[in-house]
Amino acid sequence: MTRAAYDETPLRASVQRILDMRKMPEFSSEAVALNEGYAFARDKVFAIAQVLQELLDKTPAELTSAGGLSTLNSHIQAPLAELVAFIGNGNPSHIVNASSQLDQNVMSTFWAFTPHLQSSGKTSLPALFKAQAEFSQGVIQELSKTRDGLANDLIDLIDKSQTLSKKLDEAIENAAKERAEASAAVAKLDQAFTQAESARQLAFDAAVLEQQKLYKDEMELQALAASKTLTDLNSFRDDAARIVQVVGNIGVTGNYQRIANSESESANFWRWATVIIFGAGIGIAIATFIKFWHEPFSQDTAISVLIRLFYAVVITSPAIYTARESARHRTNADRARQTELELASIGPFIELLPEDSKVAIRAGLTSSYFGRTTEAHTVSSPLDPENFKNLLEALKAIKTG
Repeated sequence: MTRAAYDETPLRASVQRILDMRKMPEFSSEAVALNEGYAFARDKVFAIAQVLQELLDKTPAELTSAGGLSTLNSHIQAPLAELVAFIGNGNPSHIVNASSQLDQNVMSTFWAFTPHLQSSGKTSLPALFKAQAEFSQGVIQELSKTRDGLANDLIDLIDKSQTLSKKLDEAIENAAKERAEASAAVAKLDQAFTQAESARQLAFDAAVLEQQKLYKDEMELQALAASKTLTDLNSFRDDAARIVQVVGNIGVTGNYQRIANSESESANFWRWATVIIFGAGIGIAIATFIKFWHEPFSQDTAISVLIRLFYAVVITSPAIYTARESARHRTNADRARQTELELASIGPFIELLPEDSKVAIRAGLTSSYFGRTTEAHTVSSPLDPENFKNLLEALKAIKTG
């Protein structure tokens, strides 16, 4: 290693950074100075750094090991980082870590310097003692500042306590006065409240009596009005019952009246259909007799007459059905009109009877109007001999109708 390289080795700057930290107040703080372990670790760190600086200054470049210096520089970075961390957060454990790392890694590498020159420690001891003295003075100054601050704080606290004591005495005196005034005010309020309560109670009792009287009068009026209303409601109920009965009778009889009219119209339609069909058949029969009346009777004429008469019978046979339909609709119309007459007259007929008799009569008539079966309507062959008998009866009904 050349002299220039030896003078500019990075180890010098690292050692100088550690030595420059001796003047920082953090290392003279109470947390470090009042703890023997932390103070010993601090002094050991700066003592090793001081020895390194002496060795770098006193040992010639020719008698040093370049590899050893490089190893020393690499080992000293970790303690340097611990010291920087202590300055940042104030945790004294970082100083202990730095001391341990210097002891284990740095002091074992002092072989990089010539052994016989290590006697230069004699000159480094005064510097170490001087540094420790400076630390002690810093601690003393720090303790003096703390003592002065505590003394000033104590004086301020005494002044404040005296002030607070005076204020407390004044507050006690004022509280006694206010308590006396409050007692007098409460007594006055109690008296005023008692008088006001008596007057209010008298007024309240009078108002209650007045309201009771008004309530009693109002109840009597409401009772009279309710009695009259109930009488009117009973009258209205009876009238409504009669009206409902009349309306019901009108609704029911009106329905039967519509049925009777409809059935009468249907009966008339089928009656005229019967007359027309029967007239057509008779007309054919008369025309046949007129045509063959003056002709001699023979087998051919007999066949022609029979065929024409057969046509007349065939044409006339639907009249049996129309006559039966006319008779059926006429019967339904008569039955509906009879029911309408009975329902319309049942109310006036039983109006003067007792209520039990009215109920019995209505119950007896129920089976007459409801539950009756409808007559089956069958259609038979037009050529049935029974139809000719019915035809004659229908013609009689038509003449009488």
